[in-house]
Amino acid sequence: MRIVIAGGGNGGLLAAHRLADLADVTLIEAGADPGDPVPHNYLHDHAFPDADWDYTDLDSGRHLVRGRVLGGGSSVNAAAGSRGQPSGFESWGEGWQWDDLLPGLNAIETDEQFGDRPYHGDSGPVRVTRLSQSPLDEAFAAASRAAGHPDCADHNAPGTQGVGPWPTNRVDEGRWGALAAVAPLVRGRVTLRDRSFVRRVLMEGARAVGVEIEGPGGVETIAADLVIVAGGAYGTPEMLWRSGVDLPGIGQGLQDHPWLMMNVLARDEADVFARPVSGSLLRAGVADDPADEFQVFPFSTWLYDRTAPRAGYSVSVALMQPESRGSITRGDDDRGLIRLGHLATDSDAERMAIAVRKTADLIDAMADEGIVTVPDDAWWKTTDLVPELRRRVETYNHPVGTCGIDRVVDRRLNVLGTEGLKIIDASVFPRIHDAGPNLVTMALGWLGGGIVAADEGL
Repeated sequence: MRIVIAGGGNGGLLAAHRLADLADVTLIEAGADPGDPVPHNYLHDHAFPDADWDYTDLDSGRHLVRGRVLGGGSSVNAAAGSRGQPSGFESWGEGWQWDDLLPGLNAIETDEQFGDRPYHGDSGPVRVTRLSQSPLDEAFAAASRAAGHPDCADHNAPGTQGVGPWPTNRVDEGRWGALAAVAPLVRGRVTLRDRSFVRRVLMEGARAVGVEIEGPGGVETIAADLVIVAGGAYGTPEMLWRSGVDLPGIGQGLQDHPWLMMNVLARDEADVFARPVSGSLLRAGVADDPADEFQVFPFSTWLYDRTAPRAGYSVSVALMQPESRGSITRGDDDRGLIRLGHLATDSDAERMAIAVRKTADLIDAMADEGIVTVPDDAWWKTTDLVPELRRRVETYNHPVGTCGIDRVVDRRLNVLGTEGLKIIDASVFPRIHDAGPNLVTMALGWLGGGIVAADEGL
């Protein structure tokens, strides 16, 4: 059987890994395959102007980072290895709840601290670990404990909350996402076509029969018995539109975590750079419902913004179960017009205000200890907080849901009304869960590959 996978990010690479020995698989990636060993910048840097899709949120004008490179978002992200709460998947429905996803999460993972637990993996390609904590991480954790939050050694233990080290997919403090962990297992087992843009899926009536690509050798077609679209929450709707697949649900239901930075100055810049990424994380309920979670974590401002002072220290806060929805709509050139819609509902804005005030209390506690200095004009001190939140809100870069299950695909990931066409990426998430989509999308790729194998009798 000939299978074409259009997109080499987390979903596409893991599906290719699962299917490589069962079918004739061609994996197509618009960006480059940086090779093995992975170049230093793809392991450690946080700015990739040559490996980005250059998307913009039309609501705010802010740039939206999406990796145009083998490994997709996991090649350019902060390498968070968090799964989220089981409750975050309750609304996903039959076949896609926590107990259904857990085998995939375990299959892709080697957890270096907790791999012996039944809810973790100990032999998968993606290594998950917790890094040592800097003095600032320890001070943040102490302020969190003083505010009544418990210690949390494993943020991926089901049902846990509190403060503790980030779970991260890093090795020697470098990213260990799909590019570093999975691509070496796929090369040589599939036909890998990098630097090749999928212009469209070729359709004969309602059946997908291949793809048309534009690569270093020009425009060509590749025939297939099954096409798997894996372009991500922004790229997959665009690919479907270019292919003449124009279901009304495509691009609707866009979800992302609203995120805000509260910038202060550390007493000692050496403390900031003792651990610039993947340090301390606080997860807690906004109010009485623990499933309505917010996250807080501090990091070096300079790492992401080279105009910031080296003592800059950002304490960021995100709302993890937002109600607001955005969209990606079809532009004149089939380029998506993205509107994230952050804090569009009053409920989201009010709950984010609660989370910001709780975070401000933690910052004040650290300031009282002389660990950080809070600017006199700190924006979060305003008495009219909601308009300020809506003006400043940014993206956590966790877009999902633009081709959701039961709206654009069925529960076997088939595009509705078509044959031979599936989607395996974060665009199919029915609802955003309370963590970044990094690991869950990898698990979806693994499970989706298994669905293909079962459906096709491979």
